Amino acid sequence: MFASAASAWNDAVEFDEIFSNASGHASGVNQSGGIVAGTRIATEMGWRPVEGIVAGDMVMTFDHGARPVVAVKRTQFWLGSNSCPRHLQPLAVPVGALGNASAMLLLPEQTVLVESDMAEAVFGDPFALVQAAALEGYRGIDRITPHQKVEIVVLEFARDEVIYANGTSMIHCSSVDAGSLNAMIAPTPAMYEALPLEMARSIVAEMIAEDMIAQSYAYAAE
Repeated sequence: MFASAASAWNDAVEFDEIFSNASGHASGVNQSGGIVAGTRIATEMGWRPVEGIVAGDMVMTFDHGARPVVAVKRTQFWLGSNSCPRHLQPLAVPVGALGNASAMLLLPEQTVLVESDMAEAVFGDPFALVQAAALEGYRGIDRITPHQKVEIVVLEFARDEVIYANGTSMIHCSSVDAGSLNAMIAPTPAMYEALPLEMARSIVAEMIAEDMIAQSYAYAAE
C-alpha cells in the first residue's frame, strides 16, 4: 500500500533532499512543463539531477532513444509563502507510485505518461498523457504546500519528448518551438497530446479501481 506523500512532506523527512539551491531566476518561463530541481533524469551518461543538465546533453526518451536537449530554462516556482493557492500546489509522489524509485514532486500542470487498461479500451493505446493534477489521490499522491524555494527546470527538445524521471516515471517535455509564432502560424501535428482534465481524472479513477481489485485478489490469496 502506498503511504500519503503529503504526510511525509509535513514530517520534513522524505522530501528534504528534493530541492537544490536556486541557481537563477528567469522570468517569463512557462512553468507547466517544468521539472522540480532534484528530480533525477535518465541520460546517456546515467542518472543526473535535472538542474545539472545543459543544452547538448543526451537524454533518454520513451520513443526515440537518446536525444539532445536543445534549451534549458530555469525559474522559481514559489518563494516559501504558506499562502500558495491550492490549485498551484505541487503534488508529492511517494516512492513507487509512478514507477519512481525515490519520492518526487510534480507541478499540477506538468503532463506525465501513465499506463491504463481504460485508455487502451477507449483509445487503443495503453498509454495516456495526463496532467499531474489528475493524479491526486492515486497511490498516495497528494498536494503539498511549498515551505522553501522551489527551482523549476524546463528541458526543451527539437520535438516533443517523454523522458524518464527517478526510475520509470515518464514526464513530457515540449519542443523548443512550442508556443512560438512559427508554431502558431504553421502548427505541426502533436505527437503527444494531453487528455482534457476531466477525462484524465476518469482514467485515473479507473486506475485506482484497478488497484483496489488487485489488492482484494492479493488479500484473498493470503
